[in-house]
Amino acid sequence: MAENVPAGAAANGEQLLRGEQTQKVRDHLKAAGSAAAGAIRENAGAAAEAARSRARNASDWARTRFADLQDRVEERPHSAALWALGVGVVAGLLLSGLFHRSED
Repeated sequence: MAENVPAGAAANGEQLLRGEQTQKVRDHLKAAGSAAAGAIRENAGAAAEAARSRARNASDWARTRFADLQDRVEERPHSAALWALGVGVVAGLLLSGLFHRSED
């Protein structure tokens, strides 16, 4: 039976089959790419919203801490001034030590 089929006909049939398979693969890859792009968009949106939420929470926390510090300073201004002086002296000593080492 294969003897009756011209040689070119078999090759054309195989080419058509390969072309169909290639098109199926292309369609599958396009669908997978679209699905991946959609998932990335969703994840990016969720990540952005999570970042905004955490930034709001951090901002609220910082405002609360600042208000607490301000209240403490208003309650005990002398203690706050002494703490600030102490921190300034320590920072000055550390920085002067760094400058003297860099000159050596």
